[in-house]
Amino acid sequence: MEISRFPANSPIIHRHRAAARREEEARAANSHTQTHEVPPEDDLNPVAMLQRFINSTDEMSSAMAQFRNRRDLKKMDSDLDNFERVLEKDVLPKVQQVLKFAAAAGVTSELLAQLRSMFPDDSDLILILRALLKRRQIEETSRKRLEQVLVDVERGAVPRRVKAGINCAIKARMFGKLLQRSPALLRESYRRFLDDEQGPTAAYTDWVLHYGYEHREQILNFIEAALANDVMAQDPSCDFVEFGNLLKKLVQVRMLRSAEIIFLANLLRHPLIRRCNEVEIEWLVFMLGILQAPEEIDQSLHEVLGQSLILCTHAERSTILQLIRDGFHNVPLELFPEITAVHELLMRLDELSTLAHDLEVIEGRRGPDNLE
Repeated sequence: MEISRFPANSPIIHRHRAAARREEEARAANSHTQTHEVPPEDDLNPVAMLQRFINSTDEMSSAMAQFRNRRDLKKMDSDLDNFERVLEKDVLPKVQQVLKFAAAAGVTSELLAQLRSMFPDDSDLILILRALLKRRQIEETSRKRLEQVLVDVERGAVPRRVKAGINCAIKARMFGKLLQRSPALLRESYRRFLDDEQGPTAAYTDWVLHYGYEHREQILNFIEAALANDVMAQDPSCDFVEFGNLLKKLVQVRMLRSAEIIFLANLLRHPLIRRCNEVEIEWLVFMLGILQAPEEIDQSLHEVLGQSLILCTHAERSTILQLIRDGFHNVPLELFPEITAVHELLMRLDELSTLAHDLEVIEGRRGPDNLE
C-alpha cells in the first residue's frame, strides 16, 4: 500500500515523519561533532599516544592494587577472626613465620622449639596449629609436620590449663583493654583461680597485689565473666562438680567484696579511725591479712596503727579496738579459715578493749598524771 493513499493527518504518516526528522537531526549532530572536534596534532603524535597509554595503564594498576589491598584486608580480617583467642602479640607476622619454618627441612623437635619461641603459651600455640591445619592450601609435607607438632604439644600440655586459656581469652582481651593490662596476665590469673586450692581471701589478695587496689572490682568482674564463658564453652575446662565448687568459691569472693565495703565504710567514717590512719588500702590489707591469719591480730594492729594507737588516750584506744572488733564480727564466718579462729579473734579484741577500758577507769580515778 502506498503512503500517498493515507490521509495527510493519518497517525501512521505522523509517526513516519517524526522518525525521519529524528534520524536527520542525529546525522547533522554527528557531522557537526566530526567537523569541530578534530583532535590536536599533539594527540595524534605517537609519543603522546604512548604517554596516554602509560597513564591509563598506571590508573588500571592503581585500581588493581586497591582491589588487591581490599582483598588482602578482608583476608587479614578473616585471619584475625580465626586467631581472636590467641593472646600473643603480632600474630599474623608470626603465623607467616610458622608456615615458613614448617616448609623448611628439619626434625619435628626443632620445629617445635621454633614455634614455642614465638608462642610460649600452650593455648596460643594449639590454637595457631589447629587454625593452620584447617587451611586447604598448605603443602602436604608442611601439613604433616604441623600435625606432628600439634600431637607433641597436646601430649605435653595440661588439658585443663589449655582449655581454660582458650575459653577465657576473649574476656581477657576485653578486660585487658579496660584495665590497660596484658590479656595474657589476666588469662593466667583465671587459671590460678581454677587451680588454687586456697580460700577466696587468698585469691582476692592476689588480685589486689597484682593489679592494684583500685582495680579489684574489675578483676572480680573478669573472673566472673571468664568462668561463665568457660562453663558455656563447647569444651569446658572443668567437669560439672568442679564448676560447682568454683561457683561456690566465686560467691565467697563476692561475699568478701561486700564484707570489705562494709568493714572499710564503718571504720573510715569514724573521725578517730581517720585520725590514726585514713589510708583505705592499708585497712584493706589489714582486713585481708586477719581473715587469713587471725592469730596475728596484735602484730597487724601495730602495722596498721603504729604509734598512733600508743599516743591515743585509753578511752580512744578502747573505742578503736571496739570498732575493729565490731567490723570483724559482721564479716561472714565462711570467709575465715575456721570457726574457732573467729571466736579466738573476737576474744582477743575483747581482751585488748577491756584492758584499755580498765586503764581508762584507773586513769579517771587517779588522774592522768598519777597513772604509772
